[in-house]
Amino acid sequence: MTVKIYIYDKHGGSQESICSLQPEPDGRDDGGRDYVLPKDYELKGNNLFCCGRKCELVIHNGAPLLVDREHEMAYVLEQEKKMQQRRKAAGLTRQQLADKVGLTQYDIYRLENHEVEPGSAILGKIAAVLGCSTMDLI
Repeated sequence: MTVKIYIYDKHGGSQESICSLQPEPDGRDDGGRDYVLPKDYELKGNNLFCCGRKCELVIHNGAPLLVDREHEMAYVLEQEKKMQQRRKAAGLTRQQLADKVGLTQYDIYRLENHEVEPGSAILGKIAAVLGCSTMDLI
């Protein structure tokens, strides 16, 4: 299961960021990204739960962290790998996609694993090759 998480600066430009299941009222969030929940965790309304118990969502080193105090567990949530899913559905290897858009296989790896953010031109080229919209990739 995936859930959209919004990250934004608590004080509009400070180093302190927070994350939420709701967009920031003033529009200063990152637009929201889809993250994969661990097994047995679910979204109910505006809260995350495991086995009927509410969990917390906090930021740790810039990434959303799901804190389950009852089970004394914490999970760093990973973004959904939409670009990788689309590439595989198209039957392409990383190298084949890289050749078609003028990048290296390593560049594609870094994009798929959210190590770098693609520019709009590159994102458009990748979307065209994969036969989808740029929004389907982010």
